[in-house]
Parts: sequence; C-alpha cells; structure tokens
Amino acid sequence: MLISEAKSLVGQFVNLTYTDRSGKEFSDQAEIFDVAFVPLYGPCMLTDLGELRLDRIKSFEVVEWQSHAAA
Repeated sequence: MLISEAKSLVGQFVNLTYTDRSGKEFSDQAEIFDVAFVPLYGPCMLTDLGELRLDRIKSFEVVEWQSHAAA
C-alpha cells in the first residue's frame, strides 16, 4: 500500500487484511487515525489495532456506515 493511498483512508473504518512478522494473515475491522513514519518500522497506519506497517497490508475495503436518525 502506498502512503498516498493510506492517507485517503484517515478517519474511516476499513476491513483490513494484513500479515504479522511470521507471515500469518489476519483480517479485522479498524478505524484509521493517521499515517506516519515510525522509526525502525517505516511508514505505518496508526489504527485502533495499533501500528500496521504499510508493506504488510494485503488488502482493504472501506466499511459503509448507514446512520439511522431518530424521528
């Protein structure tokens, strides 16, 4: 994932598929807070799941939330 692509997701909820250090794949929903350069890790997506390195993110899908206003 590119930094410009990741920055377009800031403030949104997304379904992410990513790998950990051992290569095991995970899928989870996350809220994206920011994209930043973290020393010793490189470009990372800062989420409610923690820091996720951009080179470990395999795919993403933006979650569409529908709000139901009380009448």
